[in-house]
Amino acid sequence: MNPNTRNGVGIGFSAYGALIVALQALPNIIWALFPPTLNSLEGNASSIPFIEYGEHILGVAIVVFLLFLVRKGSEGKVPKNGFSVVAFVAIALYWLCWVLYFYGVQPLLVIYAMVVLPPIAFFCAGAAQKVYLISAVSIAFLVFHLIVALENFPLR
Repeated sequence: MNPNTRNGVGIGFSAYGALIVALQALPNIIWALFPPTLNSLEGNASSIPFIEYGEHILGVAIVVFLLFLVRKGSEGKVPKNGFSVVAFVAIALYWLCWVLYFYGVQPLLVIYAMVVLPPIAFFCAGAAQKVYLISAVSIAFLVFHLIVALENFPLR
């Protein structure tokens, strides 16, 4: 076994992880270039530095892990299992939420769906590849992401 691998997971490039990252990031790139007129997410941040920085660090860690942690022998393959399907469905629903958001449909349901769907996609992508560190970090990211959302968009 390669000394850089543990439990069959090593460092390499994951085409599947890159696809998940790209699909999830696309609406955010569009938003950055062409922000919607009605933008309730403007200034969405935590007033608690630990939460704010933690959310960002975990988000970057997920991207890095999705891109570069791979199960030995599966570097160029898209997993064909239920977790992979759920990851793609979560991203499709995330895109739907962004469409609604851009058209001014911004109730709490849409906002919170936009908060939970990416971590669900990341969790499932990690599980689909059997790279469970990605899934674990996704759970932590979800917690931080929800705390930020609850601070800015309190449930009534």
